[in-house]
Amino acid sequence: MISVERAFLPEGHRGVLDLRRQLVVGNRGMGKSFWTHALLSPDLRSRLAEVYGHRLLASADVVVGFNGSDKVSPTAPTIDEVTALISSGVNPELIWRAVLLRIASKYLDGANQTLVDAIAELESDPTRYSAVLSAADDELSRMGSTLLVVFDALDRLGRDWDSIRKLTRALLSLAVGLQSFSSIRAKIFMRVDQFSDPDLFRFPDSSKIKNDYVNLIWRPTELYGLLLFELLRNDGSRSALEMLAARERASDALPRAGVDSWAHVEGQERLINGIAGEFMGSNKKRGRVYTWVPLHLSDAAHTCSPRSFLIAWKKAAEHPPAPPERAVDHLGLLDGVRWASSSRLQELYEDYPWIQPALEALRRQFVPMERDQLFQIWKSQHVIQAIRASASSDLRATPVKFLIGDELSALLSSMRDVGVMEERTNGKINVPDIFRVEAEILRKGGVAVPKRYG
Repeated sequence: MISVERAFLPEGHRGVLDLRRQLVVGNRGMGKSFWTHALLSPDLRSRLAEVYGHRLLASADVVVGFNGSDKVSPTAPTIDEVTALISSGVNPELIWRAVLLRIASKYLDGANQTLVDAIAELESDPTRYSAVLSAADDELSRMGSTLLVVFDALDRLGRDWDSIRKLTRALLSLAVGLQSFSSIRAKIFMRVDQFSDPDLFRFPDSSKIKNDYVNLIWRPTELYGLLLFELLRNDGSRSALEMLAARERASDALPRAGVDSWAHVEGQERLINGIAGEFMGSNKKRGRVYTWVPLHLSDAAHTCSPRSFLIAWKKAAEHPPAPPERAVDHLGLLDGVRWASSSRLQELYEDYPWIQPALEALRRQFVPMERDQLFQIWKSQHVIQAIRASASSDLRATPVKFLIGDELSALLSSMRDVGVMEERTNGKINVPDIFRVEAEILRKGGVAVPKRYG
């Protein structure tokens, strides 16, 4: 469980806690799980309400609607329950109505129901859903409270993408319907590849939820705020950082309570210069440390995961020999980027296993490259066949967009969706350094592929 003392709160994530905004989209490692757990923690939720000024959050009743768990819950169906219901032909929207019916009934002294019983009740009386939720909404308003139902791990809703898409579309449609109530809301956390599926939002009024989504990203100032926060929490670095801040007149830039601020960027940059020097070398020709590090750790969507950022700085601090006048130097940061590249790719391989054969086919090739050249390499290396073969036991191991057809184009589009590839204005395909280095893909002028790869 996340403690209040360990939580760093980025200013840009304020929208996640806005009860009016029901859809949150983020890539692996951007904080979806953190915010799910934070919303479910009463102590942390009170702190969040105070920091971000969302008054209603402190008095909200937060429950889980789905989280991909195998544990039986009075509110959230298990993966097996959902799979069995879909296999038996139950309408996806009816499943989610039954989930909300069970949750809302507790405000009306309703008896605990199994999900199957709730579905049967709705089938026998289609008006039951609106009646129960309306009565629960009135009761919540009377109490001055809000019911927030959290949905996470949507990629585990089914055994294949077609089932997952139908269930997710039904959930999004139901969330739009919740806007009719004043005190009942959903908070849906979604992966970026699912959000990019064009068929997911093909239902009436889908724009009401799609156009108001929260994009879960970390700005460079927030990443550096997190780094400084972790240094403050560490007994071995706290006093040195405080002395540096006093010398640089940048004490206001220290996030002592874990609260991020965009008001102290200049002080923050002075602190980073004091830790690592101003330049990635002897002068500005190689770039400034403050901008160079997040740039070279960013994916094609110009976002950097906090874990990758912290790994890069940790490995930079461990890089021998230690610089005489700094905690970190540019050579350490170069090595740190290589370590972060390896870590980040392994993370994405877990969520998107189809990335691995797509990148391995490009080993020792130069990017940027023409689209036709990329497709020819993928064809000659039998990449699509490799992805299909690895997905024989788990159909979710293919990209969502394989449902659309034209698998080469779908693979490239999916690589763009998750930020692993970018298509430049001249039509050429590029792989950002954060992935290119570990995948042993070459680029003139880029961070060098380590010599250990030969």
